Amino acid sequence: MSVSSSTAGRRYGGADPEERRARRRAALIEAGLEIFGTDGYATASVKNICALAGLTQRYFYESFGDRAELLEAVYLDCVDFVRSATVAAAAEFLTSGPEDRTTAIRSDPNRSDSEHGTSSPEMKGIAAEHVPSAARATLGAFMSCLAQDRRRARVMLVEVVGVSGKLERVRMHAIHGWAELILNLARGTMTPSRGQRLTSVALVGAVTQLLVDWYIAGEAPGDEPTPPSHDPPDRDLNSGDLNSGNDIDDILDVSVDLLIASHARLVT
Repeated sequence: MSVSSSTAGRRYGGADPEERRARRRAALIEAGLEIFGTDGYATASVKNICALAGLTQRYFYESFGDRAELLEAVYLDCVDFVRSATVAAAAEFLTSGPEDRTTAIRSDPNRSDSEHGTSSPEMKGIAAEHVPSAARATLGAFMSCLAQDRRRARVMLVEVVGVSGKLERVRMHAIHGWAELILNLARGTMTPSRGQRLTSVALVGAVTQLLVDWYIAGEAPGDEPTPPSHDPPDRDLNSGDLNSGNDIDDILDVSVDLLIASHARLVT
């Protein structure tokens, strides 16, 4: 047995080679989030990413072919993080049994049940009388993730856009995943019509653009956005300059109103 093949399988610090590779990959993703989410993708370099991760550049190419592949991994990690918080907030409003509320909402709604190896439990959508509070809690959880870590907001809303054809396909897949989540929450496991699918995509697009405006407005010097409130609004939204409004609560209020107004179309 050669020395290289012998050492390749050794455990170091209690970790086997696969575990060490996974740790290095996770460190690169965390470094990518920091650099892409702070300085931006365009100015990021493999050298700087590796320096922040505490790794040599050869380990970068162990996991990623180039910076765009790392950006994709960072983006998907952000999507998974935000989606988990959103699903957890929605779970209490679903009418399936408490033991299957979160599993009833697929972790990736664009994958079929056969791909998961299981069938989704029967699930009803959120009852109409609970839609206002459910919309506020669910959208509030989503927006809190972005307000509390603006690096995630920058990656998800700005940096991933227009980088490459592949990343655009990944981004569109995620957009349709969010739209499917809206349908699952509104309709449960009932199959939606084409019009209802289009409505859910339109809602995602509207909320996304509101968040882009919020993020860009918050980049002004001295602006420090705060996490959204889960209480109903008591503010006047009929005044003020859109470009100066980086209050995430305003974005939440408008987004909740949009979802409530669209609910009937989503379910009938």
